[in-house]
Amino acid sequence: MISVCMATYCGQDYLRKQIDSILCQLDKDDELVISDDHSEDHTTDIIQSYADPRIRLYENELAKGVTHNFENALNKSRGDIIFLADQDDVWYPHKIKEMTAFLLQGDYDLVTCNCALTDADLNVIEPAYYVNESPVDRRVWGNFVADLWLGCCMAFKRKILEDVLPIPRYLAAHDMWIAMYSQMHFKCGYYPHVLQLYRRHENTVSFAGEKSTNSLWYKLGYRLYMAWFLLWRHPKRKEVNI
Repeated sequence: MISVCMATYCGQDYLRKQIDSILCQLDKDDELVISDDHSEDHTTDIIQSYADPRIRLYENELAKGVTHNFENALNKSRGDIIFLADQDDVWYPHKIKEMTAFLLQGDYDLVTCNCALTDADLNVIEPAYYVNESPVDRRVWGNFVADLWLGCCMAFKRKILEDVLPIPRYLAAHDMWIAMYSQMHFKCGYYPHVLQLYRRHENTVSFAGEKSTNSLWYKLGYRLYMAWFLLWRHPKRKEVNI
């Protein structure tokens, strides 16, 4: 069973194209789990208009913000393989099939793919986000200094959730936490094919957005905070690839 976990917040301008690009890839027993962080626009109306049993919509029950909004969706998921989805991207029709096959055939625990960068209107700016190296090419602390991971490109097995949840309360980047913890304790792989359009615009809520709302001190602070948890949390697996 596949679970696609999406966090939404005031995403009415882009949401429908993303949902359409995901639903066409899901089987009847798969699910699109959406956690909405108290949107003030028509986001939830758009989601409910689908009346599709594969869509499971929840209101965020955790701390406000993208990290714990995603955590709320992950908590509600039931699938054996989990994908993270941003509300404003567009997936290629074969993304789930190709990444699932790569994950299972390579006996990986977490995998990531490549993506094309676009502007707000989906005009391609860069045909590939990863050109010279992928996040898997770097060791953990290389990504800690200059993170290459994109949550929207990741898929992983359910057993990872047993270790990464709950996400530390004040952590600012859910994908960075999941990816780096997985690099330390699980087998990660990179699938070099472009499988989605990654939309960058002024309202992007991420550290890789066109106009980040996060200060330098904030970015330094969350890295120090996360480093403490990476070293402190006792994993069930002892292999560490630093």
